[in-house]
Amino acid sequence: MLVAVSFAATPAAHASDDGPAVPVIVEASSVAAATAAVDGVGGTVDLALPAVGGVAAHVRPGPLAALYADPALRVMDDATLHPTGGSFGSSGDRAPAEAKHDDPKHDDLKHDDLKHDDSHHDGSGPGATRPGVDPQLAALDLPGDWSAAAGRGAAVALIDTGVSASPDLQGNRLVRGPDLSGEGDGVDHYGHGTFMAGLIAGDGTASAHTGTPHFGVAPAATVVSVKVAGSDGSTTVSRVIAGIGWVIANRDAYGIGVLNLSFGVDAPMPYRFNPLSAAVEAAWASGITVVVSAGNDGDGHVTSPGSDPYVVTVGAIDNAGTPQTGDDVVPAWSGRERFRHYSKPEVAASGVSVVSLRAPGSTVDVNHPEGRVGDVYFRGSGTSMSTALVSGVAALLLAHHPAATPDDLKGALVDGGTDVRRGAPEVDANRADHADARPDWWQHYRVAFDGLDRDLDDGMPWTASRWTATRWTATRWTATRWTATRWTEAEWTASRWSSTSWDASRWTSTRWTSTRWTAEAWPSQGWG
Repeated sequence: MLVAVSFAATPAAHASDDGPAVPVIVEASSVAAATAAVDGVGGTVDLALPAVGGVAAHVRPGPLAALYADPALRVMDDATLHPTGGSFGSSGDRAPAEAKHDDPKHDDLKHDDLKHDDSHHDGSGPGATRPGVDPQLAALDLPGDWSAAAGRGAAVALIDTGVSASPDLQGNRLVRGPDLSGEGDGVDHYGHGTFMAGLIAGDGTASAHTGTPHFGVAPAATVVSVKVAGSDGSTTVSRVIAGIGWVIANRDAYGIGVLNLSFGVDAPMPYRFNPLSAAVEAAWASGITVVVSAGNDGDGHVTSPGSDPYVVTVGAIDNAGTPQTGDDVVPAWSGRERFRHYSKPEVAASGVSVVSLRAPGSTVDVNHPEGRVGDVYFRGSGTSMSTALVSGVAALLLAHHPAATPDDLKGALVDGGTDVRRGAPEVDANRADHADARPDWWQHYRVAFDGLDRDLDDGMPWTASRWTATRWTATRWTATRWTATRWTEAEWTASRWSSTSWDASRWTSTRWTSTRWTAEAWPSQGWG
């Protein structure tokens, strides 16, 4: 049975207040059922959300009480996500030496279900010493055959603030999907999405004449931009869910294999009752590897949807400007949390003084000119940046292993990672590309969405022959990938919500997870 849940106020409070209409998300057994419920109380449906069987709507507080009282519905705030403020232009990018999460209570935070090698790459791997790449790429230990053609054939969906035109994203590799921000042009007027796109797939054209061209991890991959936020960087939970639904519905049309979500919101409920978790799990079940930031709230805090156990959640590393991992530390602000049956993040990548594409004239660009690196590039720090780098690695691996399932990619990323003290394994692209298959590795968690009836209550629908018994080759990691019922535009059936009711705790209005944009160089480290 469904129960009404509010993260804004109690039903009684709404019943006595007939003020202006408020934005809510109403979930039911289907979009049609949710629409009928909103229409029935005189509300206005703003957006269909097929990924969670619901709608975004505006409803006056008095009639809203009737929706809360309906046992077939689930009602909650349509929370606003804002960009991070107050840290732009800060010189505090690099974590102090003492900020390494030395709290003994976290000493046992290990990814027991995701085996990985204890060794640290020492800068001698195929990609670590390659000349002419940024330290952020060198630290990823790129495969030996990495080149400007890396990632060709792979497509990464980027739900963000849009993407501005750039010489580094030419050649029909930027696909503009829907603009849900209300601005209607797909262009990045805030400056966040362009930066992420460059880290994923920038091809270094604008800096080719320099000694250190600024490449993305998968410079031949395609970026499919879904704009959900405008010039102030703010968006809503419903817009993000709608963007995820569009990516699922258009997965085959654009060949989307990876979804980058460089944002986070504090959600007071367990993941199984979180509509963002439902949406990202629907994408995961559709064969899309979802890569999400851990957030920038430090130890004991991981934002949603990074708190969902299925997705690849990424923390930040300060790589000290070197390719080896022995001198790497975890910045104090990088999110990290232990849940009942799992820990987050599972992996980490460079997130301090990272260089990527600038969006000239955008909000961040105008307000923080100190972050500019020449005319085309910019510098910033945060788990947003780390997430985009790992999405690039996922695209690179998917280009090599096109039959891989999301679980396959996650297993390879974690198994191939190198340990960092007090932190998640740092992604090593070369080792992930050559990771040993483990046929017994398969994620088993209760799902947060309604999919293939009860068969999906403890895991995703990958076939038994997902992993080969031998070493993964450059052609296939799995004997088959899931091609059964797609999650596209279908409505989820037989909703199963807990009878537990959550109180009036509110989604907090939080942020895109980039903490600082700055031109400050690290002490004794020049970044060109």
